[in-house]
Amino acid sequence: MVVRDRDGVAAVAWFRMAVCVGGLFLVGCEEARATAPRIPVLGEVGGQVVQEGVEAHAWSRTLMVGDPQAPHAVVTSNGDVLVAATYQEPIDLGAGPLPFNRNVVAPHLLVARYSPEGTLRWARGWTPQHAARARVGGLAVDASDHIFLTGLSAGFTRDGATLPEGPFLARLDGGGALDWVRSLPGQGPVAVNGVTSDHDGGAVLVGDFSGARDLGEGLKTPPNGRHAGFALRVGPKGEQRWSRVWMPAGEGEVSARAVAVDVFGDVHVVGGYAGAVSFGDATFVTVRQHTPFVVKLTRDGDHVWSHDVRGTDGTAVSVAVGADRVFVGGGFSGRLYFQNTFHRADSRDGFLLAYDARGGQQWARTFPTSAPLVTTDEAGQVTVAGGHDGGLALGGGNLPPGLYVAKLLPEEGTSLWVRGFASPGTVAQARAVSVDASGGVLLAGGFDRPEQEDGPSRRLQDGFLFKFNP
Repeated sequence: MVVRDRDGVAAVAWFRMAVCVGGLFLVGCEEARATAPRIPVLGEVGGQVVQEGVEAHAWSRTLMVGDPQAPHAVVTSNGDVLVAATYQEPIDLGAGPLPFNRNVVAPHLLVARYSPEGTLRWARGWTPQHAARARVGGLAVDASDHIFLTGLSAGFTRDGATLPEGPFLARLDGGGALDWVRSLPGQGPVAVNGVTSDHDGGAVLVGDFSGARDLGEGLKTPPNGRHAGFALRVGPKGEQRWSRVWMPAGEGEVSARAVAVDVFGDVHVVGGYAGAVSFGDATFVTVRQHTPFVVKLTRDGDHVWSHDVRGTDGTAVSVAVGADRVFVGGGFSGRLYFQNTFHRADSRDGFLLAYDARGGQQWARTFPTSAPLVTTDEAGQVTVAGGHDGGLALGGGNLPPGLYVAKLLPEEGTSLWVRGFASPGTVAQARAVSVDASGGVLLAGGFDRPEQEDGPSRRLQDGFLFKFNP
């Protein structure tokens, strides 16, 4: 099947691939067990050699967490896989049951590490002390194997160490032991949405809040109970570097959703805003419910440039940086105007935008899919992942709803390859995508459990890790 995006850009091939992940991807599993690995060349599209088959599957793991949040995962510099998730029922990842506090009805926290071949190295469980909201907001690792974990804690404890209740940023060592933890004191709703290492032993985290919140430089209070976006950079011991808070004007809202740091230490933040806001230069104004934005800061937090996607109703949810490129992924409805071209969505579609390092518009791709997650590899190529609603939305055919992963050339957005993964009978959600040094792709996410008449009324999800070599 040949698929074109709605603007006729870059033909790609889409093939149905199925692998076994705890019942999530079922079609073709028996064939995969019964036949020897083979890599058939099925054809060429636009000079691209396209391959299909379950032999691309390296390994997969199911995380039976019973929790409505999909897990986060990232590949380390040596090819190991780190995963962080919340769980709400007893769980054993293969090294014995993780601790479970039946006396507190709140999410628990797990952090685990797998080898490049998918062997569990260790798993650590943290138990809640309070019946409070809890979630993993982001997971990152630096070249020195320091693990950065952020989110909301229900007073998680393990071996005498505590992650205080509320928003937190923690650094763990390569074995999962706590080095330090930093809280973000204040009152009112807060969301920590992403974290990345900064190449200097520290980290940058982003999110949004209302009420009053201290990011290390005194209490900040958005006007009229509205939500403000923020970025916070800390050093190797969690010490303050700087913070930035983007306040909405009047009845507006600002939410910072993802962050990336380039090789020079410059910080790139994306998200969505409503109403009016200034990120350090001109004031942006929108009449849409939300409009995507991207802002670039120096390593010291000074404004370099910022842009919104004018006239678009949507939000940017992911960002990655390469050589002279900044890639922004998100979702939109209606229309999107970029580089003098209109892109239109049938309902809620995904977009991928490319800017140069100076903020100049380079190219845009739109997809009849969910908002794509985006990452870059050492060669500077771009990998995107997300969900799609079936073959008809992709240009015809019988592909059932599921997930996709695609690799694009950074200069123009042309697709090198696309892989589709079927999830018959359940709804799958992509949470994170990473690429290792050999080009292997790690996809992490969650899938709904089948509803049972005597089961709980709340929606339950389990997580998955899926490694493949395209």
